[in-house]
Amino acid sequence: MKILAIGAHPDDIELGCGGTLLKAARGGHEVYMFTLTRGGASGDPKQRTDELHRSAKFIGAKQLWIDNFEDSRLSVTSDLINHIEHFINKTKPDIIFTHSQGDVHHDHRAIAVATIEASRFNSNVLSYEIPLSRNFEPKVFYDISDVVFEKVELIEIFWSQQSKLYLKANAIKGLAEYRALQSRLNTGVKYAEAFEVLKMCFNKDFALLTIPYEQNKNSVPPTNLNEILDFA
Repeated sequence: MKILAIGAHPDDIELGCGGTLLKAARGGHEVYMFTLTRGGASGDPKQRTDELHRSAKFIGAKQLWIDNFEDSRLSVTSDLINHIEHFINKTKPDIIFTHSQGDVHHDHRAIAVATIEASRFNSNVLSYEIPLSRNFEPKVFYDISDVVFEKVELIEIFWSQQSKLYLKANAIKGLAEYRALQSRLNTGVKYAEAFEVLKMCFNKDFALLTIPYEQNKNSVPPTNLNEILDFA
């Protein structure tokens, strides 16, 4: 299975679905990551980019792309949609993870809305949360009990953001423990990541449906791809 995770800033993807991606990569699934900004509003962009590279390697991602949109200046434009759609076309994902439409940060909300438009031909799109998310209404829960401490280690890679309380181990584990309790799965599930459903399809056997992907032939390629860092 191919998974594309989309985030506004370095550390967003890791906070929202880092445990899920760790388990997916170890299970043999292809994990792709696309971050839209280099986090210049909250630190040195070069340092934050380096941290993002290290986190992608820690996860075992097959590919990481870091775009060059301005941090804290994102809005729903055709340019933003086209960039996201370009990497959807490039990876042909079975599942897309993105921000929640109700998130507190306007960059996150812009990417959530842009992803919905860019992924209109995809079968399965889920929104993740971060510890600061509000009005989040989870519908899907995934057990990360066996990797929760590694998720904490993953977040600790972002040393430049160490002063932020929501990146502390107790915030990460506390949210995961709360979502596990909400899931009511069983006593063996101590930590979980939760997701909102933007779109989900099933086949006749009620397994996750992933239709043969066809690139949108009408999409407009981004004009500044030379600004995107490519990591393998």
